Amino acid sequence: MTVATTTPTQAKTSNFKHLKCKECGAEYEAKALHVCELCFGPLEVAYDYDAIRRQVTRESIQSGPNSIWRYKQFLPVATDNVIDVGTGMTPLLHSHRLARR
Repeated sequence: MTVATTTPTQAKTSNFKHLKCKECGAEYEAKALHVCELCFGPLEVAYDYDAIRRQVTRESIQSGPNSIWRYKQFLPVATDNVIDVGTGMTPLLHSHRLARR
């Protein structure tokens, strides 16, 4: 059974720092929140880019699984217990008939 939580735990593998309001700069811990509680501005994810530089290389990304979890260091989720349903890595195909229109 899968249990959803409103306040995810921060995993060791996540480089997520906090949520930051794009309008007023207010910061929030990881929780299910989509807009700033002060000004209703959009929230953006703030990452620990120094940690990402130390952990991630082009080779480590390319050698990862063929799914969204290849980019787990960039995702603002607790990634210790992931459920992979095989989504992602959809190939781009050139549509010759559509291109002629």
